[in-house]
Amino acid sequence: MAKSTCPFSIGSTEMPPIQSPTFDLDNPAAKQKMRNEMARISDEQKQIYKETFPKIFQNAKRHGLVLFARYFSDHPHYKNIWPQFRSQQDSALIASNELANHASVYMCGLKEIVEVMDDEEKLTYFMARIARSHVKWNINKYHITNMIPGLDDVLKCCCGPEVDPKITEAWHLMYDVIGNLLDIQKKLVVRRIF
Repeated sequence: MAKSTCPFSIGSTEMPPIQSPTFDLDNPAAKQKMRNEMARISDEQKQIYKETFPKIFQNAKRHGLVLFARYFSDHPHYKNIWPQFRSQQDSALIASNELANHASVYMCGLKEIVEVMDDEEKLTYFMARIARSHVKWNINKYHITNMIPGLDDVLKCCCGPEVDPKITEAWHLMYDVIGNLLDIQKKLVVRRIF
């Protein structure tokens, strides 16, 4: 698999190593569910991601902060999911280095999804990796889809206030698919016995 060019990718010094559960990826039924989910995204929508994501990533940290500012504004209790945010006052969280680093890592993860969108095997592997890093925090689909209002704010920053509905629909679908893929992958977790 090609190494990501993202400076904030998993394993960099900005993110602590995660001890994660392992996954059983040899489950044919789960793989078929994943294929069915990924098939929901049309070639036209994939093209939309490829055309719009460079605008988003051009100012990745800022756009990530816009997304998370809305996310934590709408769902302030979600900050308790991440240990690095728990001690932060709500008013200080948005300006914190911890959130800036998390936003950068998040945007790089989104970049990797867009980059491997056409390769089912790489996308399956990458989604499993995302699920592994989120399963111990009990992240579910609704945590992903609740990011959509922040995503809409980012799209308005990048595409103007009158975003083409096709762009919005495509990105909303991507988050729905990511949420479903996360839930499918979470069901494959093989719990470690310590």
